[in-house]
Amino acid sequence: MTNLDLSRQILAHDIDPEFLQSVAVDLAWEYHLLYEDLRANRALPVEMKLEQFADRRGSCAVNALVRSCQKHGVPYNFRALECNGQQKLIVKIGRVVLIQEPMLELSEKPRVSDYKRDLADTHSLIRQLELNLGDQPSRILDWSGDILAVLLHGAAGSRFKREHLALGGLLLAVPDASYSMWVMRLDLHRVAMFGLGNADITPDPTMEINGNVQRDRVVAKLKRNKRNAGFKA
Repeated sequence: MTNLDLSRQILAHDIDPEFLQSVAVDLAWEYHLLYEDLRANRALPVEMKLEQFADRRGSCAVNALVRSCQKHGVPYNFRALECNGQQKLIVKIGRVVLIQEPMLELSEKPRVSDYKRDLADTHSLIRQLELNLGDQPSRILDWSGDILAVLLHGAAGSRFKREHLALGGLLLAVPDASYSMWVMRLDLHRVAMFGLGNADITPDPTMEINGNVQRDRVVAKLKRNKRNAGFKA
């Protein structure tokens, strides 16, 4: 069995679609609330509001992921980077290690860093890592034999308008060992509705094939729903 086949099998078997649905709904609300917070700030020009929106989108995903982990009993951990002490969220769903990454467009390639490359090493099959497991050592004890997946998210447009800064793209991506390209990506809106077993798990359509690059033509859209009663703003 190839690493790609194993990645497909692990994603389809280990990730709970209800967890993904919770993340999708809550992240859509996080984007909305961030826009409203910036819109209400009369001290900033529009250009700076757009800059702050781009800078704070990662925190939106972290908030949505942590709340969904707490709701569904999914273990997570914050890993401090040695270079600057910055805290990075790592979620453990069965054999899937999940991190988040904001994106500007669906065809965007991975933005590599040392800690991402470490996680994606050995062709996305993760070797044993020495992590600070915090207060969950019994739940995140064995990180060997897992695969890395990345929650990719982005706004629907580029202008400072409600419809442009709504959550417009939500994908689950598996990188290669060097974190230089996506091996496969899934539309999480479709997964949340139909489950991973019925999703089209195929190689990333933006990969180079025989010298040609196939571009995405569809942007994932999420309908705005009421926040689940169990979530806190």
